[in-house]
Amino acid sequence: MRKRIIVSCLILAMIITTTGCGRMVELTDEENHLIAEYAAELLLKYNKKYGSRYEESDIVSEEQTTEMTDSETTTEVSTETELSTEATTETTEATTEAEETTTESTTEEFEPIDDIVVNVDKDYNIAKLAGEDNISIKYAYYMILDKYPSYDEDGVYIEIEAQQGYKLCVLKFNVENITNSEQYVDLYSKDIDYKLIVDNKRAAKPMFTILIDDLYTYQKNMEGSLFEEAVLLFQVSDSVAEDMKDIKFSAEYNGKKAVMQLQ
Repeated sequence: MRKRIIVSCLILAMIITTTGCGRMVELTDEENHLIAEYAAELLLKYNKKYGSRYEESDIVSEEQTTEMTDSETTTEVSTETELSTEATTETTEATTEAEETTTESTTEEFEPIDDIVVNVDKDYNIAKLAGEDNISIKYAYYMILDKYPSYDEDGVYIEIEAQQGYKLCVLKFNVENITNSEQYVDLYSKDIDYKLIVDNKRAAKPMFTILIDDLYTYQKNMEGSLFEEAVLLFQVSDSVAEDMKDIKFSAEYNGKKAVMQLQ
């Protein structure tokens, strides 16, 4: 190989210094310099003591580039997969925690109480307890349902559905403007404490809803002599709903309490 290169260089030098077809080939100084440098580079390339200015380590082959790109792509995909897995795990844990919180809140809705003494009858006007002299609020009846159909504040039909394993205990009330003029009724700001009492052992507060007929959030202008129905929803377990022997309802406001026997 080395002899072949030397011969090539000699031929190249002869071409430069001889004529071809009777005509002299004249080269510029720059062209002569480039040819000499190229020839020297070929000769010295195979000298072990010579270090080429074009080091192989500085050149990345196409195959190496492809391998690097594939490696980076694999790393990125792996990282994205790991992040996706971590996000999914966190979401699952958060969902599980939320479900546990919801279940805990629901199962602890009833709280143990002492014996409750009835001090009013079922026809008691709850509005008097809250200091509302222009309206009347009286208990009407109760129902045990899986879902309760009604409307929200915008008049859109909605249904409140009990969670699995539970029933809705729906208490109905009659609200009446007992005057002949329009009255503004605001029971929401009163924050009356309503409770459903079962078997003199457990008490539960009503569900907070967006129903337009929710007694707790009742807030509107009532025309004179207007009569409407309002509702309070309580959620009870299936076992409690099937075996309720004693049902009472209490309303408390500013330290005054009214307890009535419903069943």
